[in-house]
Amino acid sequence: MKIFLLLIIILFSLTHTKAQNISVDILQQGNSFADSSYYDIIKVENKYWIGGKYGILKSLDADGRIENISYPSEGLDIYKLENLDDETVLASGDKGTLYIHSLKTKTWKCIKVKNYENACFYNLAVDSQKNIYLSGGNSKIAHSGKSIPNGFVLVSSDMGNTWRQIYRNTFNMVWCVKNNPYDNKIYALMYSPNRTNLMVYENKQWVKKQKLGNSIYHEVQFEGENQFVATGGWIGKKGRIHSTNHKKVFNDAGLLWSRIKNEKYTLFTGCNGNIVLETSNHKTMVHHTDLNKPFSLYEAIFIDQSTAFAIGSGRTLLKISITENPKFQAKNN
Repeated sequence: MKIFLLLIIILFSLTHTKAQNISVDILQQGNSFADSSYYDIIKVENKYWIGGKYGILKSLDADGRIENISYPSEGLDIYKLENLDDETVLASGDKGTLYIHSLKTKTWKCIKVKNYENACFYNLAVDSQKNIYLSGGNSKIAHSGKSIPNGFVLVSSDMGNTWRQIYRNTFNMVWCVKNNPYDNKIYALMYSPNRTNLMVYENKQWVKKQKLGNSIYHEVQFEGENQFVATGGWIGKKGRIHSTNHKKVFNDAGLLWSRIKNEKYTLFTGCNGNIVLETSNHKTMVHHTDLNKPFSLYEAIFIDQSTAFAIGSGRTLLKISITENPKFQAKNN
């Protein structure tokens, strides 16, 4: 009997695995693409701030309760939010606008960067010296209009009072500018027709780090001085992940807009309500969320080890829960 029980235990350990499942609660969504889009979400103190189309700025608690944030809105899109430090929040937007908020004094400062009135500040970054970097291009591009990109990167070392242009290219759109905390260098994803390059700013000049391919790459993150992960693809088509040493393609995810990671899981948000989950052993699955329209999921943020919020077009706000369920499979599978 003991030998029989021992064999059962051994067989169980060989054939028993845990399978991850995704469940999604739709907390909010609109009925058309004309509804305000949510473009970015970050943690601010004990809440989560969401910025979006038409100057939407909201706070969200862990239970999904939404409140408006009062600020000197000009009705202009907010594309990116960033914590400068524990007391200061930055928000970059359309028509050359940057907002700076002091959490200590509860006051706002609105900056209009001269000569960029027709540009969108699509992305922003902060380095360890608290220099502020803005990237983007022609405002029409961010509104799906046809235009020469006129891409650029700006930097300010005095909290936005003065700005210096460190990159300009008529035919490139700079979707992303990012500080690599491992080497404290500024990187950018620069897209020209049919290709995206990962560039690094070294010795006051831009140097090509790596060619990523003929897709739009929207986001890059770093896991070491020479270790990066970029996400992109084509809207309505393939999603692509390009890291330092390998590539992955998801035929049914659409463009992958963002990536978040914790100790156990990595989540990628895509088009048409698609979410890609990658586990710590690099197994992946694609979850499709049925929405009112094929809304894109632009960003996500973990609120605990297995729960995240995701935001996107059409006022889409999702709560994503990851669960582990026992699963039996044949030993040779």
